[in-house]
Amino acid sequence: MGPLSFLEGLRKKYASDEATSPGTHGSQRTEKPTEWGGKAVEEVGFDKIRQQQSMLNELRIVLLDGLCIAGATAAPQREDEQRRIEALRGVKEICPKIRELDLSRNLLERWDEVMDTCLQLDELNTLKVK
Repeated sequence: MGPLSFLEGLRKKYASDEATSPGTHGSQRTEKPTEWGGKAVEEVGFDKIRQQQSMLNELRIVLLDGLCIAGATAAPQREDEQRRIEALRGVKEICPKIRELDLSRNLLERWDEVMDTCLQLDELNTLKVK
């Protein structure tokens, strides 16, 4: 997996086809039932959680640790400043309610990449970067 932009990582984690596909709803599920202690366990309520998480504009706690995020764009170099500015605007528009953000274990090489992204998140009050 190559480097991802902030929004690519966000979509991969919270709005991927796997997380929101209709095949994961109730009895339509095609996978083997989960077993715990030799008994079949039904996952109740996970569809609602998946649906809520896929609404990126409502996310408040976002964990993007270990997703190979390089910055606002997938290429950390500032070669294409216009593309970078558009990506930062997208962060502000797509996920304005983020309060807690974990960017640990990513490909962020410079603090200004972290700062530029965080400045788009007006409600951000907790940032984790390890």
